[in-house]
Amino acid sequence: MAIKEVPPLPFDQIQIILGPLVFSSENWSWNTTIPNYYNLWIALEGQAEIMTRGKSYPVQQGTAFVFSPHQQVAARTIAKQRFQNFACRFSLPTGAGTSFSDKVADLTGIAASDLSRTKELCRAAIQCTNYNDALSAQQSAGLCFQILAQVWRDAHTPARCDPDVSILRLMDRLREQPSQRLSLEEMAEETHLSVAQFNRRFFALSGETPVNFAIRQRINHAKHYLHGSSLQISEIANALGYSDIYFFSRQFKKDTGMSPSAYRSELAKTNKELPTTS
Repeated sequence: MAIKEVPPLPFDQIQIILGPLVFSSENWSWNTTIPNYYNLWIALEGQAEIMTRGKSYPVQQGTAFVFSPHQQVAARTIAKQRFQNFACRFSLPTGAGTSFSDKVADLTGIAASDLSRTKELCRAAIQCTNYNDALSAQQSAGLCFQILAQVWRDAHTPARCDPDVSILRLMDRLREQPSQRLSLEEMAEETHLSVAQFNRRFFALSGETPVNFAIRQRINHAKHYLHGSSLQISEIANALGYSDIYFFSRQFKKDTGMSPSAYRSELAKTNKELPTTS
């Protein structure tokens, strides 16, 4: 079946009014009418509920909204845990608002197709605020436009089946929390699949088995620890959830062809940059 072509946004830039910002709270509620700007809003952590346009939307990591000027919004957290969201307030180039305003309703409660990538873009946009110059303003606007474009693409792309979404979220967690240890049975149960079905779907999405994927994330993180920290090998193993330093060393050598200490020594000699974690 042919892939449906996603229409382009009706503008090629946005004008930042405020942000990008990250808000954190453990007991959060929001009841407002959006002023005369658009608000790009993405949940980064926690769970919440948003009421707008006469509907209620469940919110979890990666759920995105674009709120239009004068739109009424009410929201609240639904779990006693920290809630964090990204926000960027923007306006459009002259003349672009008319063609965009009737499409904003489609950008409501959109699930990120690549949570890791969305978070990466949000982090990069926030980092730009460390600099107070014209270049950082350009970077922020460009990154926020990329985030908006990804939300737009996700809104116009058919949703994956639920098991695939669950597996993609699991993959994000394994990337971000490499010390977490889950058995194959636990991972399959989390995605509501049998072990055999889970293995097949995971391999189809990632090109490798769940166990190998999890090991690779730990080894990638170990490489960065060895390259960018003075932690001892035993401390790195412990940070990545290994109770046996020798087992960690064997897995590391199997992946890289050298022991962790030899890898660190080689880096010190050559000052090589490490590949980006995938």
